[in-house]
Amino acid sequence: MISKKTRFALLIIEMQSDHKEMLIKFGRHLESVRKKQNLSLRKLALNCNIDHADVKKYENGEYNLTLISLTELAKGLDIPLKELMDF
Repeated sequence: MISKKTRFALLIIEMQSDHKEMLIKFGRHLESVRKKQNLSLRKLALNCNIDHADVKKYENGEYNLTLISLTELAKGLDIPLKELMDF
């Protein structure tokens, strides 16, 4: 029989895995949109005032974005936020 503590720990691990998958999926979408516009990481970073290293981490699914970062990325890509979030 599994203890409550163990079940809780397993639930947390499962949630983290789901979150990681979502970040990776978003990152692939972000990279695809950027490349369709022929933008380098540095150019996008300049367009939205976000460090290029952070943009790369977003594309790799390594960072959880804030609403402000999402808004800045949409501005930098010159697309509506809704389009950026449609992944």
